[in-house]
Amino acid sequence: MKYKDIVKGTFIERPNRFIAYVEIDGRQEKVHVKNTGRCRELLQKGVTVYLEKSGNPGRKTAYDLVAVEKGGLLVNMDSAAPNLAAGEWLASGGLLAPVKLIKPECTYGNSRFDFYVESEAVKMWLEVKGVTLETQRTALFPDAPSLRALKHVEELIQAKENGYEAGILFVVQMEGIRRFTPNWETQPAFAQALERAQEAGVAIYARGCHVTQDSMEISYEIPVVLKPEAKKQECFIQTAKGRSMADRPAVCEADNNENLCDIAQPLLKWYDGHRRVLPWRENPAPYRVWVSEIMLQQTRVEAVKPYFERFMEALPGIPELAQAPEDKLLKLWEGLGYYNRARNLQKAAQAIMAEYGGRMPDSREELLKLPGIGSYTAGAVASIAYGRAVPAVDGNVLRVISRYRADGRDMLNDKVRKSVEEDLKAVMPKDRAGDFNQALMELGAIVCIPNGAPKCGECPWEASCKAHIEGRETEFPKKAAKKARSIEKKTILVIQDAMRAAIRKRPTKGMLAGMYEFPSEEGHLSQEEVLALLKEKVLHPLRIQNLPDSRHVFTHKEWDMIGYAVRVDELEPVGGTQEGLLFIEPSLTEKEYPIPSAYAAYTGYLQIRLGNDKFEEKNEEGTKAKQILPF
Repeated sequence: MKYKDIVKGTFIERPNRFIAYVEIDGRQEKVHVKNTGRCRELLQKGVTVYLEKSGNPGRKTAYDLVAVEKGGLLVNMDSAAPNLAAGEWLASGGLLAPVKLIKPECTYGNSRFDFYVESEAVKMWLEVKGVTLETQRTALFPDAPSLRALKHVEELIQAKENGYEAGILFVVQMEGIRRFTPNWETQPAFAQALERAQEAGVAIYARGCHVTQDSMEISYEIPVVLKPEAKKQECFIQTAKGRSMADRPAVCEADNNENLCDIAQPLLKWYDGHRRVLPWRENPAPYRVWVSEIMLQQTRVEAVKPYFERFMEALPGIPELAQAPEDKLLKLWEGLGYYNRARNLQKAAQAIMAEYGGRMPDSREELLKLPGIGSYTAGAVASIAYGRAVPAVDGNVLRVISRYRADGRDMLNDKVRKSVEEDLKAVMPKDRAGDFNQALMELGAIVCIPNGAPKCGECPWEASCKAHIEGRETEFPKKAAKKARSIEKKTILVIQDAMRAAIRKRPTKGMLAGMYEFPSEEGHLSQEEVLALLKEKVLHPLRIQNLPDSRHVFTHKEWDMIGYAVRVDELEPVGGTQEGLLFIEPSLTEKEYPIPSAYAAYTGYLQIRLGNDKFEEKNEEGTKAKQILPF
């Protein structure tokens, strides 16, 4: 692999994992460090470093630090370089020849391995680890405890047991290395895992690289020595056993720019001082947390507050929710949208009554069995209401983490979300799991906002957020292109006589199931076509008037609506139905008939208020609601 436009500099200091200050041609430059590991033995003041000039003029850092001179060695310290070099090496037949298939970044079990490789006879999972730490020409890994590296070794053992070949490749990013050994002192658990892997048949490779100022390629084999001399090994193990949990190094992920070890403390400190007062937070009973989390899906906090209070008053517990009539439930939900959320709430409540004695389950696994509860909601309820140390990853959290790590993966991909869950679980403080989850959501809701520039000056991670350091905050999260919404044309008919209006109930399945609506027809009809249609339905129009056009956007479709207000002589039979229509006094809809907000542009003409609007006080002149059209 090769770099473009390399310049030479002198290292000055590294205030955090992501940036450093370097002297280039007599001027001081802030540069991006392409390795978030500690690298303390490499980045010493005054050493010579090599940097690649960025091709993005909008970046806050114009250079990436990619290599450093150390004691006569030229060390590449770009954390992306090992995979690139390994990919080229595999393609050339360096491991399997002739190679038939190479697939990077593949998932097996609960891990995402760097490569899946096939030849005619072999199918292999391969994990790649870059090595920059050396002492006396011995390469060591890891340079800091790595939970992910440990998990990868265990998964490779499982892959081997399931009939695959499996291997781990240590790419030593320098020349002149005589041997490779695991770092027993830093993480004895990883060294012991490598021993178990070798015993299970997992192949362990170490390869050195030919490194220049602007390139790196795998070039030679390095002997792998898993056990250091016995005395030193025993010393390492006893030291580890003798430490208290508080004294041991934090076990966290430091590879591939995914280090989240340092996020919890500043995040929780910020949350303690900036958390919003919300009704479900002040009393985090399981039922209240559950209902609030379902309401908050696809809906703003401020919009949810009054709905939540009314819902709790009307249906204060699981038994009341389980037994509520559907029209009452949907009326309480009217205006929140995504009405299947309400139906699934009730189905889950009925399941809790039948299977759990009316008590909400307290584990993520049991919560996931309930209708309408996915990974995020299960994590939120389990952590906030019950204190379980499980993650709750929603859109806010994915956005925050993708920016913090400048993670270019598609955050809507289920596999990516699961990997983020695993990473967060590894660094979640067990004594404040609920607060940790809520703090991440809060940060995404009020600081690291989705639309427009995030408020980086208010963020507890301002100095360590990779996207902010690089000036690329708005480039993340990356998302796959959405499919274009389908557009449906509709004609809405507001039909009324002197006292009543016509509505109808939608089918029990499908979009807006069980809700009530104005009569409508597919397509955009002219006045003449509407009048002819009504006469066919034995309604006798007296007058027709155009209503404003309206558009309502759903997740996968849009309604492009035109409307007509139609006065008829009488809606018959009184109190009954005709042609599937229900004839009611408009005022009754505010209490009994849930109408979707898709029709909000037309309800005002009958003084029908939807959702929160019906609870707002009119002003003294009663002009808040639109007046009935004059006929």
